[in-house]
Amino acid sequence: MDGEVVVLTTVVQGRRVELPNTLGEIRSALPEARREEFDRVIASTPLEQVRLVAVMRFALPDEAQQEDAELAARIEAGDWSGVRNEDGTSYQP
Repeated sequence: MDGEVVVLTTVVQGRRVELPNTLGEIRSALPEARREEFDRVIASTPLEQVRLVAVMRFALPDEAQQEDAELAARIEAGDWSGVRNEDGTSYQP
């Protein structure tokens, strides 16, 4: 490692949010009641999936989880508006 600090960001409800960047930072940012769950889940997650599980389940703010649930419900109902392909074009199922 070269010591360069990588800042992880995402957009939640239209605003840029910085995410914790280490497992320790993620754990520290959690409410005390969720730290045991974090320890248990991370300890049983295969190494190649740790980053995904840590970010998606624990590092994202609650608002992002709600936003994702709302998007999933909308898509399941058949409303694909606003969903884009990697090239930015509208996705058509």
